[in-house]
Amino acid sequence: MFTRWFCGPRATNDVERWAIAGMKEDSRGVTAIEYALIAALIAVAAIAAFTLVGTNLSTTFSYVASQL
Repeated sequence: MFTRWFCGPRATNDVERWAIAGMKEDSRGVTAIEYALIAALIAVAAIAAFTLVGTNLSTTFSYVASQL
């Protein structure tokens, strides 16, 4: 039986070559990860903004209530 030995990331048969070629062309997973990272960044920014605005708003209402 003849066995091919390759050094490096070379495929040894047609099925592996087809699978590797399909992975190189398919970018749906990468796009989904990019969208998830963008959504996470927006969520973190929104939470930080709401926390800051909430604290300032609470201070403002406390001041107004004490002046009444």
